[in-house]
Amino acid sequence: MRTIDLILLLNDFKKNNRIFVEDDDQRLAVVDIEIIDDTVVLKTSTKLHGLKNWEFLVLLNQKDYYEFPIFYHNKNSHKQLFGFRVANDCLLLG
Repeated sequence: MRTIDLILLLNDFKKNNRIFVEDDDQRLAVVDIEIIDDTVVLKTSTKLHGLKNWEFLVLLNQKDYYEFPIFYHNKNSHKQLFGFRVANDCLLLG
């Protein structure tokens, strides 16, 4: 998924929904982003509260990032983000 596609989809949801990555039945809170070689990599944590939707959109919504694919850190590698679902007022990316 490209950054601009995710931005457009998330604009329809409540601003205070928390953002998580769902990986192998585990929810990891998205706490920051990192730009690596023209890709956006989501930084996650099991111990911190996730970003709210509006905070996440502020970080992503930069014209230079619009065409970048989005990945999240998974153990020793990066997995590409393909979509999301909504559960219990949380946005679960995966």
